[in-house]
Amino acid sequence: MNKLTKGAIAAAAGVVLLLGGAGTFAFWNSSAQVAGGTITAGNLAVSNADGPGSWTDQNGAAVNIATYKIVPGDTLTYTDTLSVVAVGDNLVATLGILPGTIAAASSSNPADVALAAYLNAGATNTLTASGTGISGTGPTYTVTAGAAGVSQNVTATVKLKFPNVNTAGAENAAKLGAVNLSNLTLTLTQTAPAVNP
Repeated sequence: MNKLTKGAIAAAAGVVLLLGGAGTFAFWNSSAQVAGGTITAGNLAVSNADGPGSWTDQNGAAVNIATYKIVPGDTLTYTDTLSVVAVGDNLVATLGILPGTIAAASSSNPADVALAAYLNAGATNTLTASGTGISGTGPTYTVTAGAAGVSQNVTATVKLKFPNVNTAGAENAAKLGAVNLSNLTLTLTQTAPAVNP
């Protein structure tokens, strides 16, 4: 093979290598800006609206929680007014009790631990909500878009039930027990929206 032929083959190989390199040759290209608009995030916030709430027993009588002596079969109800700011299309939120906020007064006292366990097991919450954009039934409410920063009053009711299993001595472990409710916390949490397949 002569030098001219070898040179032609080498030149062709070089062209192939250049063609295979990324970005070596530019093709025609164009772009256009579209008016996509602006996305704005909503808001979800809860706070105490009017100071401490009130406690009642299962008969509806007002009680002083600091001096009340609970017994098996009792249901104590705490009612408070919360201020909720909820802004967002398709926003769904659930009101609940923060786990662990009904705590034994002393973790080393078996009676305290037993009473806290009974009350945590029997604790339920219901939510009655009123205000523009809130619909549904408790404890889950659907909140439609509203004006940013506008709050709505929500009445939250927490029931602490001391279960009575109707077996003699079943709840004896909780006698003279005490729980600390000073950190009782209600939460308002967005739930996952339904997604169409």
